[in-house]
Amino acid sequence: MSQESLDDTIKFRAGPLKEAASELDSVHLGGINISELAREGLTQMLQRSITDDDKIAIYERYSAGDISEDAARVLLGDELDLLEEDIDDFREGATDDTSDYLV
Repeated sequence: MSQESLDDTIKFRAGPLKEAASELDSVHLGGINISELAREGLTQMLQRSITDDDKIAIYERYSAGDISEDAARVLLGDELDLLEEDIDDFREGATDDTSDYLV
């Protein structure tokens, strides 16, 4: 197995999880995509475990180009787009002429 393949694989001792997935695969009409279930499950768990501080740090790393958009999107989901919109709105508001609002 090449190093690139190892980098794209997450390994853990599945034990009962593997047995349960294999059993469901055998009884489910047409089988199940165990890899897809694992990807979806890991994505959900990553998003559940992330704190607001983590989200900020991840967005900052993404903005700096330290992590890919794909990785940021896995961790932040749709919030990535919302954060970008909020930042754009803030920047736009910061450049607005506020002299009309002075009393």
